[in-house]
Amino acid sequence: MRLVGSLVALVLLVGCAVDSAGSGSRAAAPAPPAAGADLAAPNALPAPTAPPALQRVRVAYAAPSGSFAAPWVAKEAGLFEKYGLDAELTYIASGPTMNQAMLAGELQFGELAAPSSMNAFLEGGEIVWITGAVSRPVLMMVAPPAIQRVQDLRGRPVGVTRLGTTTHTFMKLALRNAGLDPENDVQVLQSGGVPETVAGLQTGRIYAGVTGPPSVFLTLQAGMHVLVSFAELGIPWPFGGTVATRSYIAAQPETVRAYVKAYTEAIHLLRTDREQSVRVMAKYGDLADPTVAEQTWESFRPYYNLPPRPEAAAMETVVQEELAAINPKANDVPPEAYYDDRFVRELEDSGFVRQLESQ
Repeated sequence: MRLVGSLVALVLLVGCAVDSAGSGSRAAAPAPPAAGADLAAPNALPAPTAPPALQRVRVAYAAPSGSFAAPWVAKEAGLFEKYGLDAELTYIASGPTMNQAMLAGELQFGELAAPSSMNAFLEGGEIVWITGAVSRPVLMMVAPPAIQRVQDLRGRPVGVTRLGTTTHTFMKLALRNAGLDPENDVQVLQSGGVPETVAGLQTGRIYAGVTGPPSVFLTLQAGMHVLVSFAELGIPWPFGGTVATRSYIAAQPETVRAYVKAYTEAIHLLRTDREQSVRVMAKYGDLADPTVAEQTWESFRPYYNLPPRPEAAAMETVVQEELAAINPKANDVPPEAYYDDRFVRELEDSGFVRQLESQ
């Protein structure tokens, strides 16, 4: 019996020792891995990675006009973020001023109409079109009831946003077509911006102004009437699109590619999504009257280009009607030199545009 008792005691003693060692192993901190050891267990999940940072860009538009609505929609619909951009939109009420900011590196993209960027190109400014959203001048010359014909403007002041802008160009075209000399038969005043042109008409400071939707509808509500509708004349003209500098395009092609992709998808929405387009135009046009926002969208919708490719014929019109008269060098520059459409063509060739159209 003493032998059996001794054996039992021995077994119990060994078991306690093993259990004590095991408990100590579980409680102890794991030993650090040897230098150079692989830390990942065979079946471990990879550590989550942060999404890439958005590329910040500044985008300016020259007027609260539906011709520049593509970046508005791209911003509000989240398309810039979708393609990796953090876009800041700003209003600069003058094409020449916008060109200067772009050449100074303060802007990456500008939304405007001809001729200011093309004139800057002739002067060595290296600014070129990369998209062409609207290729017809959706503009009207409006006047109070006392002015029934363009010829009635002889000896009276008329308004444009700034000299050298699109409004100035088409004011001169309308006056010349009516047999008036823009330099001698009228007084051309610079209002500073589209809202200021509307105010000048309402106060009687000017007797005619060139403007487009949505501001034109505000002038009609104030009792003005349309003397000339330029879009109905069928004149090709770069009336809305994106410009950038060649140096920026060369340095940041992927950013430009992302911008054009977001822009093109926004054009598709402008052509197809009435509710969102009207809402965006009301916001950026500061339009309290939803009817005016709807009229603006309806005015522009037939003229939005998909794909938004710049048109050589529109560039040629600018050269003939505006640039050649003030800068003889324009006659020696082919229309294709004013734009770089490779990013839009890429979207066509890849099937991206076709996919949008099928939605």
